Amino acid sequence: MAQEKTFNKIKVIVAKDYKEMSRLAADLILSRIRSKKKINLLLPAGDTPKGVYSILSKQPEDLLKKVVFFNFDEYCQNDGRKRISEDNPLSYRYFMKRHLFNNIRKVKDYFANEENIKQEGAYDRKIKTLGGIDLCLDTLGRDGHTFGFNFPGTSFDSVSRRVKMNKEIKRINEKKTGYKTPDYALTTGIKTGMQSKEILFLASGKEKADIIRKVIYAKKPTTKIPATVLRLHPNCCWIIDEDAASKLQ
Repeated sequence: MAQEKTFNKIKVIVAKDYKEMSRLAADLILSRIRSKKKINLLLPAGDTPKGVYSILSKQPEDLLKKVVFFNFDEYCQNDGRKRISEDNPLSYRYFMKRHLFNNIRKVKDYFANEENIKQEGAYDRKIKTLGGIDLCLDTLGRDGHTFGFNFPGTSFDSVSRRVKMNKEIKRINEKKTGYKTPDYALTTGIKTGMQSKEILFLASGKEKADIIRKVIYAKKPTTKIPATVLRLHPNCCWIIDEDAASKLQ
């Protein structure tokens, strides 16, 4: 049974396990979708949101038609000039089709494209013209990167752009997928995510316990731990499972 707890003045919903965390997150997202005629969602790929997407993908198509989907990131080809093909198993477009869009015939989805390679912030401007992000589902990496590939040292004012992949994250991703991770990716910026009207932040597993402790107990938000910026958002709901919360006091 989930419990609301307070750590360092931050209210956190601690779910029993990954399944409960996913259900709570999906319930919140669905409540927001039902309350609006149209809603813009900014979403991540990766293991953490898979349970949420499994629940959302089973919802009536008429409900999901109300959603305009935006995504944090996408890999580039090795020369960094174009996105990888959406048929590539490493592609996040491929991931979203497999885990969320599989039951939606007409998906309204937007990913950063080559325009963003040429000009930083192009994706942000696209988001703005379509009404801004109503709800952002956010996660974090073991080094605290968040809102896509915003690695330690990234400015809190960063916008969508092409980035060179972090060596440690490449190593972790290659171990997970068995594929060589591309050298470049397109990503939203920290500012992109923080401009969302509402943020739903998720973390799961013992491997995230150390970084969650650092995010919660850092003296102040710092670019050394990008996810600490979430503490500055006025409307951020934190849901983590017991394993991720295991080093909080």
